[in-house]
Amino acid sequence: MKQIVLIIAGLLISATSFAQTYSNANLNGTYSFQFGSPQTYSWSKTFSCPTNSLITYTANSSITGNNVGFGSATFDGNGNVTLTITSIGNENQTASANTMSVTWSSSCQVVSVNDGHVVYQAASTKTQTGTYAIHSNGTGTMSEVGSSQSQTLLLAATTGGLSTTVLFTNPIVSGKIMGTGIAVHQ
Repeated sequence: MKQIVLIIAGLLISATSFAQTYSNANLNGTYSFQFGSPQTYSWSKTFSCPTNSLITYTANSSITGNNVGFGSATFDGNGNVTLTITSIGNENQTASANTMSVTWSSSCQVVSVNDGHVVYQAASTKTQTGTYAIHSNGTGTMSEVGSSQSQTLLLAATTGGLSTTVLFTNPIVSGKIMGTGIAVHQ
């Protein structure tokens, strides 16, 4: 019995010695990423009756869609990151509102409403810097300079001490909806 206990204790010590301990150095190099966030796009416009401008009607509309960011992130292994992000799926509220229309009767009653449709802004690309910190368990955070939000990181796959796949989420901050993404080492 004593030998079995010693063998089990030896196996446990051996198993714990192989456990990965992570640090900022595990996140090093250039990674391609994609990040998605659900969005509620909403727009409204107030219309005046053509024969009596004192009578108005405000039309409101909304749909749910997805904002996507993609690009590259270069981590230096010491806690600094440079990101180039292309963002698509941002709403142009004014242009969306201008797709709406109202049909009036001769007595200024609303006959029909066209709720219009969402109009998106052109894709935009920006470069920004930030910092990151990886904890010993492989989780961490990343924050961009000038942003009040931070992302939660999880080093999902590591080969030879270098993380090859990173999962990340954007937690709910100030009522904003969570988004998720993945980054792959290049």
